[in-house]
Amino acid sequence: MVEKLDYMQQAAWSFSSGQQQSPVALHVDSSQVIQAADLLEWQVPYYGETLSDQANNMQLAGKGYAKLDHRNYRFVQLHFHAPAEHVIEAQKPVMEWHFVHENTLGQKAVIAVTAVLGKENPQLAQLLAAFIPKTALPLPEAVLLTSLLPTRGLIYRYVGSLTTPPLSEGVEWFVAAEPLTVSPEQLAQYRQLFPQDNNRALQPLNQRPVMGYDLGAGSSLF
Repeated sequence: MVEKLDYMQQAAWSFSSGQQQSPVALHVDSSQVIQAADLLEWQVPYYGETLSDQANNMQLAGKGYAKLDHRNYRFVQLHFHAPAEHVIEAQKPVMEWHFVHENTLGQKAVIAVTAVLGKENPQLAQLLAAFIPKTALPLPEAVLLTSLLPTRGLIYRYVGSLTTPPLSEGVEWFVAAEPLTVSPEQLAQYRQLFPQDNNRALQPLNQRPVMGYDLGAGSSLF
């Protein structure tokens, strides 16, 4: 069983040093947004295969490959935060989903997609139905995640850190402005499983640039 983090005692988390921590409040001036339809290129379908209880959230290990700003990465896992960790243009959505990627050098990149209340999310429905507390088990059927990946609209990009210990820096963040939706019933079911908020407090930008990239009407899916 994974040790449960105490989000009420974040100041006590193991942390050495650094001025490039995550999450942050995100804002870009619309006049400075860069057109970049090929910023995110999803090369194969993404699948989630093993669902585990991480004490503070669910984690879905899987497979998939992408080019993020023309560099090769493999998809490692998806996990969830409620409420969202990043604040986007002064708004904090009800959830944030982190697609964690890694390249051959071990460098990490996270695609973050937020969620707001609305229609039921079919992938979340599959995960909630399959979730068994205190276990890590292969799913009876792999969950296709491709439709959750951002393919259009604005992407915020900055360099930050992991949002849980060891809070390692050098993580490249790509945060989608366009949210997914989850139903109120799904959010309530998730919060029944994980009642404690698991979002890290906002961190100072410390002069870091936040870049805005417009994927346009649709970026590459394979």
